[in-house]
Amino acid sequence: MLNSILKKSRFGIIGISLLLMGPLQGCISKKEGNATWLDRLFARAAFQYYLHQAEPEIEKESRSGESGVFYFTSYYLNGMLSAVEATGSESLLKKTTRYMDNMMTSVQSIDYKGKTYQAWGPFVIAPHSEIPKPNVHYTLQATVPFARAASIILRHSGWSAKYSDKAQRYIEFANSAVIQYWYLAQYNRHVPWLDTEHVPIWNDNSTNMGLVATYLYSATGDPLYREVAVGVGQAFQAKLSPSGRGWIWESHTIPIGSDTDNTPGSVGNQAGVPDTSHTNREPFLMIALHEAGLMYSRDDIDRMANTFTDTIWNQSYEDPSFSNYLNGSNKPYRVYMEPGLNGPIYHGWAFVGGYSWPAQKVLVATMKAIAHGKKNPSLVRNATSYGGKVGLVGQILRNYSILSASHSDN
Repeated sequence: MLNSILKKSRFGIIGISLLLMGPLQGCISKKEGNATWLDRLFARAAFQYYLHQAEPEIEKESRSGESGVFYFTSYYLNGMLSAVEATGSESLLKKTTRYMDNMMTSVQSIDYKGKTYQAWGPFVIAPHSEIPKPNVHYTLQATVPFARAASIILRHSGWSAKYSDKAQRYIEFANSAVIQYWYLAQYNRHVPWLDTEHVPIWNDNSTNMGLVATYLYSATGDPLYREVAVGVGQAFQAKLSPSGRGWIWESHTIPIGSDTDNTPGSVGNQAGVPDTSHTNREPFLMIALHEAGLMYSRDDIDRMANTFTDTIWNQSYEDPSFSNYLNGSNKPYRVYMEPGLNGPIYHGWAFVGGYSWPAQKVLVATMKAIAHGKKNPSLVRNATSYGGKVGLVGQILRNYSILSASHSDN
């Protein structure tokens, strides 16, 4: 009955929450660290509302059969998996894995040197090769939530037996599509983007391969996955340099005007440092490795959180915005000309809120600003990007569960 009423309501779930926020904010003072109980309630309602809005699009994408589409679907799935971790909701787990099972129906077989591997199409002929292959860039990112879902299931006391077969299917696919086909067969037990002689600037294909391997290791304990995960993590650690209370990497090593992505009108990278959008994957990797017990200390994570709160964020809770580049620059990037337009933070930077109340406070302010219809280039980008609102609020929910469990107040 309640769900029916909410769906028919002109305001819906989030509208009712917004109405409650005003009269109750001043009279309820129960706190979880620096965050109010109402903020957490609001996030739960917002997540349900945003997911309901997005479900037709996720369903459509999950049935597309193309890795290039699944690349973007992963943003939704990782937000949903974060909410699964936060809430322990079996119904949400089932909904999330139903989309993933749709994607699994389009897995194809591909032969290479007498062995058969699983992969998503379409298979294309790349430069310097006459053999059709899957797209490695799309495959790596799209596979991350499969390895992550397997890890979540197998580490949950109530789900590990019940959904073991599903988790094993995800593990077998991720292992075949990423580790066996790319890492072992194509790259000869080597992550090519870590070869600094030929790839001097950090490449996020390494990050995504590291994420897949980290979650596979978390799910299985297999030393092969540990080898890949730690190898990528150590290579990224070597790139890090302190900058104030935070981190910087590839500082002024990126040629001005490079990284145009061949998009009409693109000006490429205009700051000479990594851009904010693409660096989402690195805090995601650091936290995954930390939580898997493989590497990165709490101090390392704290520094990454400080990078977000000290440098990327504009220091406003009323009108939060995020810089176009890692060093706080708002110079144009590719076709994103306005300050803050290249500042999506929902799919990676948002994870730091699980280890930093100040960062979580910024994220909650961003969620509220979007919910109240406020607009600036950063808010628009985080609200309208693939999986933006689902990802942002899913990560916020996960952060609350981590912060509450640790009773941290950093």
